[in-house]
Amino acid sequence: MKTKAYLNYIFGIICAIVIVAGMTVGTICHFFAGGFFNYGSEFSSYTSVVVTYSTAEYAGDAKIEQLKANCDEKLAGFSCYEFSMGEKLTGGELVYKYSADVDGQALAKAVEEINATIDPGDSGLNYAVVHSDSRTFVGGSKLIIFASVAISCGIVFQFIYFIFRYKLRSALTALLSGVVNLGLFVSLVAITRLPVGAELIALSAAVVLLTMIGSCVFLDRAKKNFRNEAYAKTDRADVVAVSGSESRKINLVTVLALAVAVIVLALCGIIAFAGVTVLVPYAVTILGLASCCFGTLAVMPAAHTFFDGVCEAAKNSVKSAALNDKSATRK
Repeated sequence: MKTKAYLNYIFGIICAIVIVAGMTVGTICHFFAGGFFNYGSEFSSYTSVVVTYSTAEYAGDAKIEQLKANCDEKLAGFSCYEFSMGEKLTGGELVYKYSADVDGQALAKAVEEINATIDPGDSGLNYAVVHSDSRTFVGGSKLIIFASVAISCGIVFQFIYFIFRYKLRSALTALLSGVVNLGLFVSLVAITRLPVGAELIALSAAVVLLTMIGSCVFLDRAKKNFRNEAYAKTDRADVVAVSGSESRKINLVTVLALAVAVIVLALCGIIAFAGVTVLVPYAVTILGLASCCFGTLAVMPAAHTFFDGVCEAAKNSVKSAALNDKSATRK
């Protein structure tokens, strides 16, 4: 039991250190580095090069690929973190996105070289333009605030639901596990400074949902074992430990299966786009899965041991007070 208690303390200390470090790094970066997170294209300023072309002069995939190869060659000296293609009724466009601190003069010169080569017929329908200081952070910040409120409401709903389905102690365990897992995920993203965009909102919700599922698996097993007569004389902390061991396989297999799926999708992304920049959302996803894995497998049993002990002590105290009152009344 002493070993288990020490492990609980160690897990708690690790979580506290990571979360405090993440909040500290994020707060410092918020005031001195442009944001709590390293915001990507959805939530930060950027510079873009938009190449517009006419399908009358660039008909077919072969010519469009030649146009793209020409633009790629002229823009090879700049680090493009996002590229997209779009088609319209009479034409299409190629969009290259760069960080806001890119060398504007050099980029403008490269765009002039592109314009000198992509419109041989001088029709004026094929041209490249630099858009500087494009800002999307204002709308993105509102989206993050609304998403935070929605996720918080989901956690509160989970807490209320677990009170009715299980008990207050189980609801407190699930609540703390959800907060810890989400805190670990947010802190790891802040510490690693991986560029994040709208996927952060979806992944945060996924962390909460996955924690809720893991909580159901663990608490169902604990509830079943507490009702099992075979554990009637077993210490409650040991029953929680057994429940954690029995539910660990299911939760671990679930997280590992999701991790394998993410890795496969990452490899497909590299093959399809031939660039490592596509790995960033998958790396953030792995951080989310790692947070869920550690919090669900290690923190949750420790938290339930604590809350179960506190609730049992309070319950026994109430019973003892009631018995004392009855004894005093009889006297």
